[in-house]
Amino acid sequence: MKLSLRVTLWVYIAFNVVQTAVLSLAPEMVDSAYRGGEMNPTRHFLWFAIAGYHVLIIAVTVVAMSLGRAADRRKIIVINALMYIFWDAMAQIVHWGHAIGMTISDLSVNSGVSLAVGLMLLVVAWLDRDTDASPRNSRRDEVDRSC
Repeated sequence: MKLSLRVTLWVYIAFNVVQTAVLSLAPEMVDSAYRGGEMNPTRHFLWFAIAGYHVLIIAVTVVAMSLGRAADRRKIIVINALMYIFWDAMAQIVHWGHAIGMTISDLSVNSGVSLAVGLMLLVVAWLDRDTDASPRNSRRDEVDRSC
């Protein structure tokens, strides 16, 4: 994997670490954009549970970066990108933004960030290609060469 793509994915990991920290330690910073009332233990738990999603994304991205074949990395990165684009950004725009009372500006920023992150991941996946100099450390490659 090219260094520039690795750096991009490490920035993405850092972005998710920050989200995890905020949602775990100071969810009020995020919660204020939503019409939900006071921060009670249930709301704190819901934000903490969402932080768990970001922990999973961090782990999955680290694993994807360690895979030897670009085709395998791309599968994981594209799925992650589509999650940001269709599940997060589009769901907010199409339905949830209005239903939960977000202002247009908060909705635009929140869904815009998700859309930008998803598109960035698609670019990483598009540019990630194996080269002859890249290490091939998957069992499938060894089997293919022996045939």
